[in-house]
Amino acid sequence: MPKIATPSAFDVAYWFLQYAEKKQFFIEDEKLHHLLFLAQIIYMQRHGSEILFPSMFIATEKGFLEPNLLKVFAQGHPYMPNIKINDKTASFLEQIWNKYANLPLLDLRSTVIQSQAFQSCYDKKNLIAVDMQQIAELFTPENEKTPTSRIRMSQHGPVMISQWKPRKVNKQD
Repeated sequence: MPKIATPSAFDVAYWFLQYAEKKQFFIEDEKLHHLLFLAQIIYMQRHGSEILFPSMFIATEKGFLEPNLLKVFAQGHPYMPNIKINDKTASFLEQIWNKYANLPLLDLRSTVIQSQAFQSCYDKKNLIAVDMQQIAELFTPENEKTPTSRIRMSQHGPVMISQWKPRKVNKQD
């Protein structure tokens, strides 16, 4: 049996929610699920047989979701007292937060969906419970390239955003 760093996915979810509130940052439910998934996978990759929290993820068109949290948070976030997590785990969660929380939701989703791990287990017709050990072996978010152009939503629909490149101007005397 693997060692567990925190007692449940709810503890980690509420840690992220409390941290976001402290930073005056709104965190969407989908982004929360992506952060939970990335935290779980990266923790497993770094700590071998130890897992961050006991859970089950399913592969959906939006990425990997934790179905119990999805159901509980469907009508909003229920009250839960302040979560206390040990310093080692809290430090790890802060690293995950600093690396991924400021990414736009679409970028975070594409980081997950475009991974080999997601492609190997997603089935459009069926919900599939994910084997986390297999996913931990396949998933490598650190090695993925960051796109130079991004798609954003405007009031008129999707638009392509790319890095600004100034025009060269010939200098005449």
